[in-house]
This record gives sequence, C-alpha cells and structure tokens, in this order.
Amino acid sequence: MFERVDRVKERRRERLERIRSQSRDSYTPYVDDWKDPIEETPNPFSYSPRENDLMDQPPSHEKWGVQILASVLLIGAAYVLFQTTLIPASWKSSAREVMTRDFNFSGVADWYEARFGPIPTMLPSIPTNPPAVPATSTTKDAGAVWKLPSSWKIVRSYDPESANVILNTGMNDQITIGEAGWVAFVGEKPDYGTTVIVRLTKGREIWLGNLDSIGVTKDEVLTPGKVIGTARVMDQTSRHLYVGAKVNEQFVNPLEVIPFE
Repeated sequence: MFERVDRVKERRRERLERIRSQSRDSYTPYVDDWKDPIEETPNPFSYSPRENDLMDQPPSHEKWGVQILASVLLIGAAYVLFQTTLIPASWKSSAREVMTRDFNFSGVADWYEARFGPIPTMLPSIPTNPPAVPATSTTKDAGAVWKLPSSWKIVRSYDPESANVILNTGMNDQITIGEAGWVAFVGEKPDYGTTVIVRLTKGREIWLGNLDSIGVTKDEVLTPGKVIGTARVMDQTSRHLYVGAKVNEQFVNPLEVIPFE
C-alpha cells in the first residue's frame, strides 16, 4: 500500500515538473530581462556632436602651424610685390600710404555726430582737433565755427517767413563749408530754389539755396574748405546766395550762427 502511494506521489511530481518546464519554455526570450539582463550594444548610427566635433578639429599644434605658415606666406607675398618691377610705382606708393597713414578719429566723430546726433555717453569721448577757421559764438544754443567773407554783402536781412537771408557773393567767389558736416539734401526747396542742406554737429543745419552749380552729392561727408558750389547770377553783376540755418529743428537767423569776418 505504501508503495502504491509512493508511486502516485512520484507520478504527480513528474507531472508538475513537466508543466513547469513547458510553461517556462513558452515564455518570450526577453520577458524576464530584469532577472536575466542583456548588455546593451551601442547603436552604430547614433550621433554624438561632441565626439564628431572633436574628431573634425585638428590638433592644436597643427592649427598653430597652419596660422604661422599663412602669416609667413602673406608677409612673403607683400615683400615680393614691393620688390618686383611688374607692379607700377604708383600702386606701391598708394599701398604704402594706406598702410602707414593715421586713422582720422576726429573726422569719424564729426561725421557720426552730424548724421546721428551726439555720440552716446557709453562710448569714450573722441578728442577733436580745432577747426581750420577760428570759432566764435554769438548765440547761447549754437556756436559758429567759421565766418562769412567780409566781401559778401547783405541784400536782404533775415525774413522769418522765408527763413533765410540773401547775400551778394560777388561774381568770382565760391561757396565753401567752414567745418566738417554731412550733406543731408540736394534738390529744390520752396523759397530757396536749388538747395544743399549740410548737417553739422550740435543739432545744426545750414541751408544754401539759389545755387547755379553744385559740387557735392547727397550723403557726402564734407571737410572744412570743401566747395559747395556757386550762387546764381543776378543782373550779370552779382551772385545771390540764400542762406538759412536750423538749430534743434528750428529756423534761426543764420547770421547769428555764421557771422561775417
């Protein structure tokens, strides 16, 4: 009897073992990864910007070598160009003058202030040289930096309606600018005729009208002594120039801004 019971237990144990083995074999291979982890293999198509950049960049010593070589080649080419006879002497002198002349800081400062207004305070102040003509001041808001020739005569005093004065410049005198400025307008203006407007520093503008010929163009930067043009001939005996002035966008008497000598 005991032997029969043992056989029954043995058969039951064998059946349970087969059931367990069959159920385990039916699982998918990765269903139990946490018990049997599989080591990840790197993706051959993955992109790592840091690694690629490091691979593309040459070593630092090679970079220095390329820069030194380029500098030597540039200096050598400049030396050969200045020594060879194939390059015209005028080209050589022009290149030498460009490379050795001083930068015109004052001219740049005047141009900036005439075109865009006062230089921002965040920038360092740029010292400017005194103008070629002595400066005098007749008004509180604007100081004249050049004077009209004493040979010119007033034909009509300042008229607030037309906002200009009429001057007789004679037959031979040309109109020149007495300080650095910027040509803001060239064309026709009411009560002025053919007009050139020059924008100066400190919020000032000079209007030169009734012109017969013009020697400047719009947006041109002017230096002291630059010829603006000539006034129109009146009665074959004189030339009449219409002169106006603005200070902070308001017309003022130009003779208070630019007095006579």
